[in-house]
Amino acid sequence: MAARGVAVNCYWNGIVKKEQNDVVYEGAQMNVLPIKVFHGTTYAGLWDKIYAATAIDRWTFEFNIIWRNPISSQKYKPIPIKNDEGVELMLEVPSRAGVYCVEIYLEEKPAPLRAEAIALLTK
Repeated sequence: MAARGVAVNCYWNGIVKKEQNDVVYEGAQMNVLPIKVFHGTTYAGLWDKIYAATAIDRWTFEFNIIWRNPISSQKYKPIPIKNDEGVELMLEVPSRAGVYCVEIYLEEKPAPLRAEAIALLTK
């Protein structure tokens, strides 16, 4: 049997905002790209897919992955994805909650030590 994939809308270049019953992602330069993530994908594999799809330099930036988790038909909660189990739970939601895709938001943070090391190596 072929591995099933889940449609994941990956947002970056924005910030996550928690509202009363929702999670929103905003930014003047915000981007979104749909990616297909297969069941059984690991946390490291998800990062590989994100970096390949967004063309963001993995050595210059670090991210937090925030999943917009549906709690009910009109309520969402931000859930950080930090390991293989988080990825697995996120990918199960479309089969249980009646949603057609999953949304993840990347919270970008500069990785100063990596950027400094690269700058030193390129001098």
